[in-house]
Amino acid sequence: MVKERKAVHPDIYSKAHPEKSATRVSINAFMMGSLFFILTLIWTLNPEKFNLIIITQLVLAIPLLFISSLAYPKVGYWAHHEVWDRFAWITNTIGNIFVMNVTGLITASIFPKLAIVYFALTILLIFIYYLINIIYSKHTIKERLIKFLLFLIVIYLGGIKPIL
Repeated sequence: MVKERKAVHPDIYSKAHPEKSATRVSINAFMMGSLFFILTLIWTLNPEKFNLIIITQLVLAIPLLFISSLAYPKVGYWAHHEVWDRFAWITNTIGNIFVMNVTGLITASIFPKLAIVYFALTILLIFIYYLINIIYSKHTIKERLIKFLLFLIVIYLGGIKPIL
């Protein structure tokens, strides 16, 4: 017998969310299509012109977003969807941060100061995003801080550190 887990935030997680899952899958499909286009363009232009970190993050973003697209429908229709929601969120978030890192790294190769502004603005905006979430849902402080730290770690290691 499987013990049913109580929802952490009953107002948010007590029911399935088909709209959320459909929206996320659509966004992921658009992002993956864009990534395939970008990789094709890079391969056509000359992949040796691009840093391995850029190519790696572009390539790895595709399976992360693909798996997120497989997991998000579970959020929409499964009764026990919390684990799928977390898994989909993690793969989606890391995939999207990789794409953001690539934008900063490509920018840094020509305009290093603009890349620093780009990463600073990105961090500022995500900080404001999580701060608003915390203000309006005080019971999510721990979860939001963990998500913010994950964001900072991935954007630092994959985007900021390589240009320093």
